Amino acid sequence: MQAALRRGDAGRDAAAARARRYRRDLAPMLAAIAAEAGGTPEGIAASLTRRGVQKPRGGRVWTPPDVRRLLSRLAIETASCETTP
Repeated sequence: MQAALRRGDAGRDAAAARARRYRRDLAPMLAAIAAEAGGTPEGIAASLTRRGVQKPRGGRVWTPPDVRRLLSRLAIETASCETTP
């Protein structure tokens, strides 16, 4: 049985889907950058900023915490995809 939709659920679901798509599309670039930047959040952040890659909400300056958060969420999504039949 599905729970009743609450006000704002559709908007939150759409935003979450956009965020997942953004991370999925950025993953190959992150892997390449991590290989050349030594895999540190500092190196990855500097490379993303240097390449002019926009953050999800339009910012252009990446910080190590931004990269850690992005990598953490990608790892969670990847793990959940591997365990889902």
